[in-house]
Amino acid sequence: MVFVEDIKRVILQLANERGVGRSFYASEVARAVDPDNWKNIIDQVKFVASVLIKEGKIVALRAGKPVDFFNSKGRIKFRRSQV
Repeated sequence: MVFVEDIKRVILQLANERGVGRSFYASEVARAVDPDNWKNIIDQVKFVASVLIKEGKIVALRAGKPVDFFNSKGRIKFRRSQV
């Protein structure tokens, strides 16, 4: 069973390891949390990421530029917030 806290921990870990210069996909988080069933938890990863975005801990990117995660389509990356 996957818990929200596990997903949050992995997102923040990746964000801190990569800093503001490198980003990561939701699929990387999902694979780290549950390698065998990662596709089944992508929506959970995106939900947790949305909470962290609202808290200002991470930002969403598309083509390397910050985007509004809640109104963007396509593959979105995440990175640590500069704040």
